[in-house]
Amino acid sequence: MERGLTTYMTLAWDVSRTSGQGGIRLDWEERQGWYYALTGLNAYDVLLYTVVTALRAPVADPERVADVAEELVRFRRLPDVEYREEWEGAREVRAAADDSRRGRLGLGPFRLREDGTGSESGSGPGVQLTIDTQADTYEQAAAALRAAYGRPRP
Repeated sequence: MERGLTTYMTLAWDVSRTSGQGGIRLDWEERQGWYYALTGLNAYDVLLYTVVTALRAPVADPERVADVAEELVRFRRLPDVEYREEWEGAREVRAAADDSRRGRLGLGPFRLREDGTGSESGSGPGVQLTIDTQADTYEQAAAALRAAYGRPRP
């Protein structure tokens, strides 16, 4: 599945590690949150795919994720509790995902200041481009983007 610039994670347990007739897969996407799949012998042979209602925070605490995963692997069911609190490292996870996307686009990393606001990093490779939306035409802006990324004119 093509996910473009979306950060995601897949944790899979094959049938030899689970109770039951198949495997378990736990998927996370940064904007969607957590989903799980009951799988056949192959981790991509999905029998059931649904949201993990126990993990309500998109960036859940890893300990809570482990609790949910253990319940799924051992008993093939979700726990009866809901974890709504976001992990204390969630801001760093989002910053790392943003830096990864920026790197793929040829931009430098985005750094968080001590006060939690962002600023462009002055170090490392990247492109800084300023377009004046009041003075620049669409064509000028497009030409500047092509030049910044080393793309020839179509």
